[in-house]
Amino acid sequence: MIAKHLAALLLLTLTACAGEVTDRIDHHERVAQNLDGLKQGLQAGTWSRVERFFSPAYYEGYGELRNRMEDRFRNEQLTDLQFVVNRVLENDGLVNAQVRWNKAWVDKTGTPRKAQGVSEFTLKPQGRSYRILHMSGDRLF
Repeated sequence: MIAKHLAALLLLTLTACAGEVTDRIDHHERVAQNLDGLKQGLQAGTWSRVERFFSPAYYEGYGELRNRMEDRFRNEQLTDLQFVVNRVLENDGLVNAQVRWNKAWVDKTGTPRKAQGVSEFTLKPQGRSYRILHMSGDRLF
C-alpha cells in the first residue's frame, strides 16, 4: 500500500518536472523565433517592421526608441545580425532572456563595422510571441 502511494507520488513529481522542462524549452524556442523575426525587421531597415516587437510600455520611452531606431536606419545598413539565446527564465508572468549577439553593418560613409555583446531582454508574453519591455547589458541599438 505504501509502495503504491510512493510510486504515485514519484510519478506526479516526475510529470510536474517534465512539464516545467517543456515550458522552459518552449519559451527558449519561442524567444529564439521572436528574435529571428526582430532580426528580419531590423535588416529591412524600417520602424514598421520592428515596432511589433516592442511594448508601448518600453522603459526608455516608446517614442524615444522609435526616433533612435529611425536615425539608425538612416545612418546604417545592417548587413548581418545573429542572436544566440543563452538562457530563459520566467518570473511573475515575464520572461527574462540572456542573449548573445553579433552585428555587422555599413555606416553612411560606406565603412564596414562590427559589434558584439550580451544583453538581457525582459519580455512580456503576448500570445505565442513576446514584446520587449526592457533591455540591459550591452547596447544593441
